[in-house]
Amino acid sequence: MNSVEMGVSRLKAKIARASRWRARLWATILAIFTRGLTTIVSDSTQTDGTRSIPAARKIPLPDGPLVVVANHSSHADSAALVAAIGRVRPVLVVSAKDYWNQEATAEWLSAGLIGTFAISRDGDGLAELMRAKELVQAGVALVLFPEGTRSADGKVADFHTGAFRFAAEIEATVLPIAIRGTHEVLPKGARRGRHRPINLRLGNPSKINQKAIKQETVRVRDEIVELCELPIEDHPGFGWARVSRLAFGWVGLVVCFFWAFGEGIFWPLIAEMPLLLLIVTVGWRWRGLALIASACVGSIIGVVTTWWLVSHGINPPSPLTTPRMFEVAAEQLRTDLGGAFWHQMLNGIPVKVYAHEAGVLPLSFSELAVAMVPRIVRITLIGAGGWLLGNFLSRWLRSTLGLVQSVTLALFPFGLWLTVWYWTDL
Repeated sequence: MNSVEMGVSRLKAKIARASRWRARLWATILAIFTRGLTTIVSDSTQTDGTRSIPAARKIPLPDGPLVVVANHSSHADSAALVAAIGRVRPVLVVSAKDYWNQEATAEWLSAGLIGTFAISRDGDGLAELMRAKELVQAGVALVLFPEGTRSADGKVADFHTGAFRFAAEIEATVLPIAIRGTHEVLPKGARRGRHRPINLRLGNPSKINQKAIKQETVRVRDEIVELCELPIEDHPGFGWARVSRLAFGWVGLVVCFFWAFGEGIFWPLIAEMPLLLLIVTVGWRWRGLALIASACVGSIIGVVTTWWLVSHGINPPSPLTTPRMFEVAAEQLRTDLGGAFWHQMLNGIPVKVYAHEAGVLPLSFSELAVAMVPRIVRITLIGAGGWLLGNFLSRWLRSTLGLVQSVTLALFPFGLWLTVWYWTDL
């Protein structure tokens, strides 16, 4: 490998790393500010001949040198393409020097956040595109908008031939992609976006006949126009779709039951975590009550199990607890049996600690049953709150639930540590 090839290889690796984080960044932004990004590909195994791929999953792309051509009606087009393509392979988006490179801030934003390859709209466009030849041949996907500018009305304008001459010259595959929904989300001239779904419809990849560039240009444009005439599909994100399947299956009930059951004995995470995660996806269906009931029954049996074990001389493990927690729980159970579990709702002490001290005292089964009423009230209230919140926020959660899950799971260890620290004797 000579020095030029080594330089291209290093640059490709750098673009690949940047493309992966850009893809995740824009997929997250689109999930928050739109109804989500879905890529639709041909699939003969499906009833309607297509398969929908959420932004969190990789899309199928041709191997080898690749030039992607797409219609252009919004600044969101580049973000959507980078979000989908950047997960699979390094990608650069051809941009206009006269638009993005007029000032340093715009140039930095386009190059850093999108990954642009700037060319001039005046002069020989093919000669400027040829500067990307080695990168494309090395595996970098180059995205071009053959219309040359954004469409003001969302309709596909005539295509320039530069992208196709370039692809034919370097023998790259051309992949047409029809972008739907971005014009509704952020049309040309708009200052704020709208909450609408975005679709990328992948066309048929093909080689370009160098002797028939104009005909090939028209052919690919016609294919994109045809794909743009198909209706926009509104699919939930991968996180919502996966959680919804669990919520309506037996697995969801089992998870809610055993998570709450385990928390009553040794499990350090709160019973309502899986309940909240699942119940926001069920809508106004009876399944919500079943999930709440499953968590309540699991928690009751878990607490009773710990009470019984401790009262018979068996101490289950109690991770992430402190002696101070046991002292406070014991004092509350001795002095205020009816209110002890009300305090537990708010003080952060795990329910397994109260169950343990109920066995140490020991409380009778009837006393324990009365004391546990607030516990059932808490699970019911939190579950019902998540159920209600899920219905009101479903239009946003359908595309962002996976992100919400990730943020919650990332923050929970800090909250757990803070609780343990608070109840640690200094």
